[in-house]
Amino acid sequence: MTTLQLIHMTLRKLDRPTDNDTVALYRERFVGYFNEALLDLTAEFRPWRRDDLTVTNGQAELSDLPHACLKVLAARVDGQRRLFYYGSTRGTLLFPGMRDGTVELTYRFLPALLGELTDEPQLPEGLQELLAEYAAARERSRFDAASQNAARLDLGIYREMKSQLKRGYPAPDLSQIYHIY
Repeated sequence: MTTLQLIHMTLRKLDRPTDNDTVALYRERFVGYFNEALLDLTAEFRPWRRDDLTVTNGQAELSDLPHACLKVLAARVDGQRRLFYYGSTRGTLLFPGMRDGTVELTYRFLPALLGELTDEPQLPEGLQELLAEYAAARERSRFDAASQNAARLDLGIYREMKSQLKRGYPAPDLSQIYHIY
């Protein structure tokens, strides 16, 4: 879903027209709201992904990943977990006993903020509708008391949808303890 589609969805939630002039009028403010929600959802859901990273002389640069890395969760070589350490800087990973090769990294990432109408949020599809819900609530909170009451209701819906989606959100490769009897 693009930023333009999110703006249209938000305008429909607010019972406003979706013509080009209306989109231009609300674009900057809505994009700001979308980015607020994007950061909130990132903190709540801690999105993760897996990407390959090239290791040279036992070390790899996190800046080579396609997205900004917040935390490395696991490293695998040929399906086997691999030990790693952060280097002298947060942007370097060290792999003891490994010279050159490719590592599959599981990491938490920071989605890119939205700016252009063609940008797509780097969140799972199910979370993207929440951006429009949040923007509609924030827009309603700017007006009179009746609108602010509706905004509280919308924010409650946003939080409820967020908690329902959180229950089904998959967890990445994490250390787990298994009890074997």
